[in-house]
Amino acid sequence: MLRFYRYFLLLLLFNPLSANECIITLSPALAEIVSALGSENEIVGVSKYSLFPKTLSKKVVVGGYFNMDIEKMLSLKPTLVIGLIHQKKSLDKMQKFGVKSLSFKLERIVDIKSTINRLGFILKKERQAKILISNIERVTKIYKHQNSKKKVLIVFASSSGLDKGVYVAGHNLYFEEILHICGNQNAFSSNYNSQPVLHYEELLSLDIDKILLLFGPQDVFDKKKVLDSWRVLNLKADIEIIQSDYLLIPSQRVYKSIQTICESTR
Repeated sequence: MLRFYRYFLLLLLFNPLSANECIITLSPALAEIVSALGSENEIVGVSKYSLFPKTLSKKVVVGGYFNMDIEKMLSLKPTLVIGLIHQKKSLDKMQKFGVKSLSFKLERIVDIKSTINRLGFILKKERQAKILISNIERVTKIYKHQNSKKKVLIVFASSSGLDKGVYVAGHNLYFEEILHICGNQNAFSSNYNSQPVLHYEELLSLDIDKILLLFGPQDVFDKKKVLDSWRVLNLKADIEIIQSDYLLIPSQRVYKSIQTICESTR
C-alpha cells in the first residue's frame, strides 16, 4: 500500500491534474484563436503584430513570421508551440528540444474552423470552440447567396502606390470564399492560387466592378493620395478603402470579415 501512495505522489508531481499549458503562438491569428478560446493566460510568447486582444501586447515577442528567436522561445519554458505549416523549420527545432510543436493551416474558412476545433480539444475548451465556430456558420448563413453578382478585386493595399505592383487575393484563400458567400466573383480569374502581384497593364485588363483596398491597423496612409493613384487608371470600378484589425487575420473573427466584405459589395 505504501508503494502505491509513493507511485501516486510521483504521478501528481510529474503529471499535475490541472496543469496549464505554457503556449507560444507563432502567428497573430493563432494568438487570437487561443485567446478567444479562453486560454490567453496560458500564452507566454507571441509573434510580432499580435495585436488582438490588446492584452497580448504584454506578452514576450519571440520574433517575426520566419525569423524566430529559438533561444528566447526556450527561455520561456513552453510546453506547447503552435505555428503555421509554413513555419515548419522553427517548429521542428523546438520539437528537437523536446517541446511539443504543432502546425496549422489557415488558408480557407474550413481550415479556420478546423483549427479552432482542434485547439479547443487540445486546450480542453471544446464548448468555447463550438461557440466560435457557430458564430462563423451563423453569419455565413445570413449572407450566403446574397447574389450581388459583382466582380470584386481584393487588394492588400500599400501606401507606396502602384509603381511596384500590388498584391491581390488569388484563389484558394478565404477572401475568395467570402466573395462567393456574398454571391460575387473574384475579378482576378487567372490561374494563381495565393497572392499574385499585378501591375498597371494587368490591372487594366481586368473586368472589375468593385475594388476593395484592405489596410491593416498599423498602416499609415493618405486616403486621398491612395485613391488618386488608383483613379489615374481610369477604371470603371468603384473603389473603397477599408482599414481594420481583423480583415487580414484568418482567425475566429473571420465572421466579421464576411460581414464587412458582403456589406461593402451589396
